[in-house]
Amino acid sequence: MSKRASFGGRGAVVAAALSILAACGSSSGDGGSGDDGGPGDGADGGMGAGSGAPTTCIVGTRGCLCDSTGGCEPGLTCKPQPSPRPDLCCDGDDCTSAGGSVGETCSAPSGAPSCTPGITIPEAIGDNDNCGYLASSFVESTTLCAINAVGGGSEPAIIQVFYNDEHALTLGCGTADFPVSQLSTSPDKVFYPETGDPACIDEVGRPLRPGVFITDISVDPDCKAGDLQEGGPSYDPVALFGTWKGAVEGADHTGTPEADPAANHWDLTPQADPVPDTALECGEKYGSELRFEVGLISGHSYRIQVIAHDGDQNKGGDSGEACAIFCAGTGELCEPGVTECVDDPDGALCPDGTECVQGCCLDVVE
Repeated sequence: MSKRASFGGRGAVVAAALSILAACGSSSGDGGSGDDGGPGDGADGGMGAGSGAPTTCIVGTRGCLCDSTGGCEPGLTCKPQPSPRPDLCCDGDDCTSAGGSVGETCSAPSGAPSCTPGITIPEAIGDNDNCGYLASSFVESTTLCAINAVGGGSEPAIIQVFYNDEHALTLGCGTADFPVSQLSTSPDKVFYPETGDPACIDEVGRPLRPGVFITDISVDPDCKAGDLQEGGPSYDPVALFGTWKGAVEGADHTGTPEADPAANHWDLTPQADPVPDTALECGEKYGSELRFEVGLISGHSYRIQVIAHDGDQNKGGDSGEACAIFCAGTGELCEPGVTECVDDPDGALCPDGTECVQGCCLDVVE
């Protein structure tokens, strides 16, 4: 187990401001969402992509934003939409929402919340880690060396997580029905990685595959409804850079990690994001970047919890967690000068020639 200080960036606020409104649907369906293949109840109801109510969505799935490379999950293509609407992932001409909404909340926001754009890393207090849980329950949180988030609104919210440890990241338990993306060389990269059987756990019941858990805290800053500990849905990375390994699943769904690959340190391939200085302070043999992308509503505040596992079982499950607070987009729902219509989703009060799209009055597309 690593002996380093806990993950870097505590107390820092990193500027993160890209765009405007979330233009993606949240009706339930297949692909890329929670552990059971669906998103749970979600934080934002079940409106479709053309609805007036703002919604979240799972980047890369049908009806949601294309990812930051202009791609979508396998089988879908990124299709331009009439300006100012963002490009969406579509199955041919079918761009209706299918991926589901993102995260949970304790109390649905009314009106259009606002916040100061950026990411804040909470401090660990007393015996608790920076997620507010006993640090002794996650003995490998030091593997999560840095976390950053940018974007939101009409751009994907990109969550970058940098992992470093004496053991390679465990990507999941591969089975015939749930394969794990293989590492072909060290380092390597994979987009939309396969993360194995979602039922596979360590000996204390935590998932072996990495995931991000999201809670909308715009109304209640203390809400943890989307956390792993509260049964929140887990979302898979859209990309992985560096090294990783799989695990073998037993009859009781407990996973046994495979051997570590060749060491790569912080060589993550050219396609990875730059490694933050705080992460470079972590000097173990194995480094990885997990890139998660989700559609989050501009102006909403989110609690982000990341879980990762090095595969060891010698401390009762060597899993780590880290949390961050993120204000999505520009900090406001709509661009300056654009009328909000959150409380008027039918657009009856929108100016002539506009319609309510994701809470903002936008020009009607003929």
